[in-house]
Amino acid sequence: MDTLPRVTDTRGVPSAPTVEVATAYGNARRRTGIRLIASHEAPLGPLLGVAGDAARQQLVGRTVWLDRGRWTVPGDGVSTGFEGWLGLLILDGLVVRHVYAGGMRSCELLGPGDVLQPWSEGGEPGTVDVFGGWRVLEPTRIALLDAAFARRADRWPSITGELMRRSLARSQALAVLLALAHARRADVRLRALFWHLADRWGRMTPEGAVLSLTLTHSLIAQLTGLRRPSVSVTLADLERSGEIRRVDRSTWLIADRR
Repeated sequence: MDTLPRVTDTRGVPSAPTVEVATAYGNARRRTGIRLIASHEAPLGPLLGVAGDAARQQLVGRTVWLDRGRWTVPGDGVSTGFEGWLGLLILDGLVVRHVYAGGMRSCELLGPGDVLQPWSEGGEPGTVDVFGGWRVLEPTRIALLDAAFARRADRWPSITGELMRRSLARSQALAVLLALAHARRADVRLRALFWHLADRWGRMTPEGAVLSLTLTHSLIAQLTGLRRPSVSVTLADLERSGEIRRVDRSTWLIADRR
C-alpha cells in the first residue's frame, strides 16, 4: 500500500500538522495530506517530468475541507503567522471572494487550481475604504502550502514558478471579468462569462460545454456588473434559444455556436 511519508523540512525537523491554522478556519473539517505531484492528474502533475520522483515523495501538502457558508479567514488581512507560506491551493470546490470598495461591490470566483493568500489580500490602506469577504459555495478542499512545504519545494524552482504562474492566471481572469463588464448588452456579457468559466472549469461534449458550477442569478449579476432581474430575463432568453441551458442546480450546458 502506497502510504504518505512522514515529511521533514529541510532542517530535518518533523513538520507537525498545522493545527492552529486549520482550527482558525471557522468551518474547516477533515485534515489529511496529499501528494501534489503523484501523477499527471495530480494538482501539480504537469511538473512530474521536470521534478522527478524525489519531488513526488517530498511534496506532500496538508489539506483541509471547508463546508459551505461564510469562510472566516485566519489573519483577517494580516500576514502575521503566515511568514514563508506560498499560499493555499484549491484542489476541489468553489469559493467566491467579495470585494467592497467605497460602497460598491465586485466578486471573484475561485476553483480548482487557483492559488490564494487570503491573509494578505485585504489591500493596502488608502483613501477608498476597501474590505473583503469570503464564502464557500461548494464543499472545498485546499492544500496548505505552508513554510515547511516552501522549504521542501525550494529544491525545485519549477514548483514555485508554477505557483506564480497560477497566481498571475488569477489576474488574467479578473481582467477578463473587467473587460466583459464593459459590454453594453446583457446577452453579450453572459455569453462571455459562461465561455470564460467553461474554458477554466468546463468540459466539452458533442452537445457543447458542460459547466458544473453552482451559480445563482445574484452571483452572475455580481460577476458581470448587471442587475439580478436583467440576468434572470436574459438567461431565460438564452435558454429559449438553446444557447445556455441550466440542466440542474449545479450544471449548465453551453451550446457551441461560435
